[in-house]
Parts: sequence; C-alpha cells; structure tokens
Amino acid sequence: MRWRVRLQVRYRRRTDLVLTALALAAVLAGLMGTLLWSPEQAVASPTQTANTIPLHFYLTPDSHQGDQVLTACASGYHMASLWEIVDTSSLRYNTSLGATRPDSGHGPPAAGGWIRTGYDNGAGGAPGTSNCDAWTSNSGSAVGTNSFLPDYWTTGVEDIMGWGIGTAVCSLELPVWCVGVSTVYLPLILRAYSG
Repeated sequence: MRWRVRLQVRYRRRTDLVLTALALAAVLAGLMGTLLWSPEQAVASPTQTANTIPLHFYLTPDSHQGDQVLTACASGYHMASLWEIVDTSSLRYNTSLGATRPDSGHGPPAAGGWIRTGYDNGAGGAPGTSNCDAWTSNSGSAVGTNSFLPDYWTTGVEDIMGWGIGTAVCSLELPVWCVGVSTVYLPLILRAYSG
C-alpha cells in the first residue's frame, strides 16, 4: 500500500513559516515516536500530554480468593473490568505473564477468572452485581462475578460478546483477569489566537 501526503503551507511573514515548520516537526516527531518506540519506553515531559489506551491483557496463571484479587496483577496491570476487555480484537494477550493452553497460540486460553463488574458493593446475587463486597471478602457465603472464554462454542443466556459470565463463592480460588494500560505521549502544540 502506498501513501501520498500533500501539504500546502501559506505564510505572510518569514516567522509564520518558521513557526509552521516547527509545529509540523513536533507533530511528525510525535507520530514517529509512537511508531518506533514501544509505549512502555515513552517518557513524559512537561510539554507533552498523555493518551492512555489498554493494549495488553492476561489471565493470571495462579488463583486467588475474592479478597486477594486487587493485588493479583503484575506491575503495570490492574484487575480488569469486563468492559475493558470485552472486545478482545482491540487488545493483545500477554502470553509471557498469562495462563496458556496447548492450543492458545498468541491468544487467551479458554478459561476464566474473577472480573470487575463496575457495580456497587455486592456479595450476593446475579453475575454483574456480585463482587465479593467490592473485592474485600473471602467468605464462603459471599459471591463474586467471574467471566470466561468458553471451551464449548455454544451460546447461552448469559453470554456477552462471546464471554461466559457466572458467579462463584469468594472463598474459591480463581485466576484474575488483568489489563495493562500503556501510555502514548504526543507533543502538546499550542496555537495563539489573536482577537
């Protein structure tokens, strides 16, 4: 695929041309930086603004009770909400940190674990409203929500975009879904407006 970019710059004074050239150079440097460096290597400066996007996710290979899930993810990752990872086509599964199966390839395993719900404190009830009392309980009488990528590819009542959803007692040890937020820094360009 070939790309052709055409820029037309008009200026009245020589200083306008210099300012335009500097602005274009800053934009190009920012774009090249995002293409050449991994987001983890980018460093913030006072003249930059950050846009964060979740890039990687994984399922912990070890299991945790409901009151241990908030600290289960590796540095740079946090316990995922279902809504952060529901569309896996925009994410990359981290096979070096996450659980895998013989036929996982570069994707997630057909397995599941604890997931954030985005709901109020809840320790009993339906999937999506139960969260081990906001992940502070490991009681056998409290329940939390878990989500899984099913190993049988059939649809069910509680499927959400391919994800199976269920509940489990908080004393049960399950893996945890984690998502990492990578930061991409773009230069901040200020333009003065005259009145």
